[in-house]
Amino acid sequence: MSDLLQAIQIAAVLALAPLYSGAMARAEAIVQSKRGPSVLQPYRDLAKLLRKGSAISEQASWVFHGAPFVAFASYLTVAAIVPIITDQPLPLAFLGDLIGGAFLLGLASFAISLAALDTASPIGGLGASRTTWVGSFAEPALILVFFTVGALSASDNPYLENHALAASPYALVLPTHVLGAVAFFMLVLAENGRIPIDNPSGSIEISMIEESRVLEYSGRQYAIVKWGSQMKLFLMSSIFMNVFVIPWGLGNATSLTRGLLGIVVLLGKLAVCGLAIVIIDSSFAKLRFFRIAEYLGAAFLLALIGVATSYVIGT
Repeated sequence: MSDLLQAIQIAAVLALAPLYSGAMARAEAIVQSKRGPSVLQPYRDLAKLLRKGSAISEQASWVFHGAPFVAFASYLTVAAIVPIITDQPLPLAFLGDLIGGAFLLGLASFAISLAALDTASPIGGLGASRTTWVGSFAEPALILVFFTVGALSASDNPYLENHALAASPYALVLPTHVLGAVAFFMLVLAENGRIPIDNPSGSIEISMIEESRVLEYSGRQYAIVKWGSQMKLFLMSSIFMNVFVIPWGLGNATSLTRGLLGIVVLLGKLAVCGLAIVIIDSSFAKLRFFRIAEYLGAAFLLALIGVATSYVIGT
């Protein structure tokens, strides 16, 4: 049964990630008094891209061709090791912990940035440079955030952290956890190119960060890249809700019915997280590029204070 639920969990991430992105795009349009696209538009876009061929730069090497698949495989691996629909470890959960998941996310970003440089495109190089600069601030903060949860649960395994917080609800209001949760949400926005770091719907090449890295991709390869970025947003939002905010409601690894029910509960949690992201996207302006360091520095500082607070409380 656990093997079946493992496959269902990975399939749920693959299938629902475009829906999550489409629902947020639709909600953002409604908030801005626009009609907006259908929530199913990401599926249509992916289907159209998968039917198309690719126009590839003469400068591109095997790095450019392989990067989308490395990133996509990294996201699939994260989907296998973190609690998405069950609160008990599935067969592939031993592959890594939250720290390992952070390194996999970093590997995916590194592969796409390397591909952007590989084509000798000035816009791609600019996007890779900007994304690497942002990542140099965001990824240390992300690892430190996971230390805040580990300090409370005495483990870096996401399933054990979920159990510890679910069994001790008062831990959710401890300064260590609150600071870590706020810092992680800030990083969810930063790592997925949302406002105030980047505008996901922007089309001005000189101001884009995330999207400028993949301008040279088209057709099937671009579909893989877009699908992977949607999975990243889905995964980080799921971790935020299941580990940091609402650790209850996950299914059981020995029950197919409870595992499927966990998908329904997850969609409800993601609706809350997505609404928060939509409100921020519609209420704040994009930061000037050199102000991003202040934003990410604040996230790092919150996580650092959270870790320090755990030792104060412990003593």
